[in-house]
Amino acid sequence: MQRFYFDVYNADGPETDTEGQLFETPERARTEALRILHDVAHDEMPDVNLVKITVKIRTGDLQIFEASLTLTLDWSC
Repeated sequence: MQRFYFDVYNADGPETDTEGQLFETPERARTEALRILHDVAHDEMPDVNLVKITVKIRTGDLQIFEASLTLTLDWSC
């Protein structure tokens, strides 16, 4: 098992993960990063029309993965 840290960047600014989570593989950590993106977007979307979120995975001080999500809302009529 390896400890992965998930730093989240959104409109509120960066949130540095100081605890991390244990996963068997980097691919499982990647799946967790995508779940985090979904959860943060779900929490923020009702209040704003534009959401930009990035999750960066690191092992200690080494960044190994980054995923970003941008969602916009706009009425067409």
